[in-house]
Amino acid sequence: MKKFLTFYLITILSFQVLGNNDKKNNIEEVNIWKQEIKLYVENFYNITGAFTQIDYVGNISKGNFWINDKKEIAFHYSLPNETVIIYKSGKLFFKERKSDSFQSYLISNNPITEFLENNSDIDKYLDNSIIDDNVGKISINIDEGNERNSLEVIFDYPKPILRRWKYLDNQKKETNIYFSKINLLESVQKQYFITK
Repeated sequence: MKKFLTFYLITILSFQVLGNNDKKNNIEEVNIWKQEIKLYVENFYNITGAFTQIDYVGNISKGNFWINDKKEIAFHYSLPNETVIIYKSGKLFFKERKSDSFQSYLISNNPITEFLENNSDIDKYLDNSIIDDNVGKISINIDEGNERNSLEVIFDYPKPILRRWKYLDNQKKETNIYFSKINLLESVQKQYFITK
């Protein structure tokens, strides 16, 4: 009986030590992921890829996107939409297929531009990131404690690759953009950002 109790205690203590090591390894892995995300976001330019957008009523649109070295982003939607949306110079430029010219809107306190800004303090968002199996989530709230005008950015875990943006606008309408086929480029052609 004494041998059994000794074996039982040693086994329990071993599992506790192993459990603590697992937690320690998990924390280290998450910290490594956070550092890799920071580098990934800082270097998130001169890229292209495909996207699929699902808006708040379930409409599905597809197209291609580009981010240049100024961290401006252009979404070019495929047929039948052929819409172009460009974020640059503190403005959102929007043009539908039938229109000859862009409409522009001044944007301030926008979580998308906050995410892409070169001087954005990504650390404050990483501190509240969530790891859920093989994805990591970062929430960017312009008005703290307010879900409106917020962006949830989802990356692969443990190797960060952008997968999805979930944008909640001021009316609490949700738009999801799924990213795929992301490729690095030497440079992005200026033609994708022309707004005249």
